[in-house]
Amino acid sequence: MRHITLLSIIAHLRPEALDAFNPHTFRTPHRGLLSALNPQPLPPEPPPEGLPVAAAQMAHELARLAIEAEIQGGSSAGFVSEFIDDWCGTPWPRKFPWPWPGPRPDEGPQPDPWDIRAARAVGALVFTSIGARLGESDLGNAFSDGAEKLAEVAVAG
Repeated sequence: MRHITLLSIIAHLRPEALDAFNPHTFRTPHRGLLSALNPQPLPPEPPPEGLPVAAAQMAHELARLAIEAEIQGGSSAGFVSEFIDDWCGTPWPRKFPWPWPGPRPDEGPQPDPWDIRAARAVGALVFTSIGARLGESDLGNAFSDGAEKLAEVAVAG
């Protein structure tokens, strides 16, 4: 699935999901103009929040670590594939740790299913871009294949 197709599906389902991508198309007044109304100093802007933003940051960090390992002479394609399988939610018996770390599945806060799907779609877009830039290599193929898996899981929901 091409990333443009995935983006159009996401935009059709939830148009507000595209707000996670920069640049935004809407206009906002410059912060300097807002401070002219009130001479008090403005507090710093909070960082962007949400699971899709965190997913994009995590995907970029994974790519940075994988490329760094490749530059140092290692092979990180297997690690990338394993990480993406975990992100897709591969069910048991795959890597079942005992005792179970953290809260049980029915305890604690539960994220909105839409946020999980959007986070997977954002991860798929990031991995598609990285896989295309790395070309036909083991690592590039791992990112491209992982992007396909994430996109399928995100759309299937």
